[in-house]
Amino acid sequence: MTDTSPTLRLEGVTRRYGRKVVLDGISHSFTKGLTLLTGPSGAGKSTLLRLIATAEKPTAGRLHWNGEPLPAARSALRRELGYAPQAVELPMELTAREFGLHMAALKGLRANEADAQFRLLLEGVGLAADANGRIATYSGGMRRRLIFAQALLGAPRLLALDEPTAELDSESRERIHALINRAAQSAIVIMTTHLSDGVAAAATAVLRVEAGALTPARAGLAA
Repeated sequence: MTDTSPTLRLEGVTRRYGRKVVLDGISHSFTKGLTLLTGPSGAGKSTLLRLIATAEKPTAGRLHWNGEPLPAARSALRRELGYAPQAVELPMELTAREFGLHMAALKGLRANEADAQFRLLLEGVGLAADANGRIATYSGGMRRRLIFAQALLGAPRLLALDEPTAELDSESRERIHALINRAAQSAIVIMTTHLSDGVAAAATAVLRVEAGALTPARAGLAA
């Protein structure tokens, strides 16, 4: 039987801003499962996620999605991508449901199916009762849960999550951890975190980003 599991390969990826080198020649293969990215603030974890999500381009090196190099495979990667950045400008005039339909349209999903799916996702993150509330009325924690929920639309095979549980209460963190663990059964899930205890046991790998390098952060894990 042919293996159809997703694969993401970074090959000599470098990202610099002016003279500052944030990532220096990183090579690593990601496969199905949960990978946690740790490391000090400002080390490049979010930069690495932006490169993976094609929100930025590497200064040097190349990414490969399912064996095909970017930029040729960029469209294919984006069709199967779910991305939840830390900082994003949400359309405050929309309701959560309207925002979900908007994101679904950008992903090329059918409206009826996407609406039903997003309702389930909002229920999963504890926002079902507020689905028709305007985002402007949401608290910071509610907005973070909404950003996470939209990333799961379309059952993506690559999830890039930038500290999705930061500043959330314990109940909300548990909800999101459960959804992350479920997604990792069939997708590549790459998640930055400073608080990995809640999901570390389920992680396939824990990697450290520091001084431009990507290295195993837990004994016995191969880079």
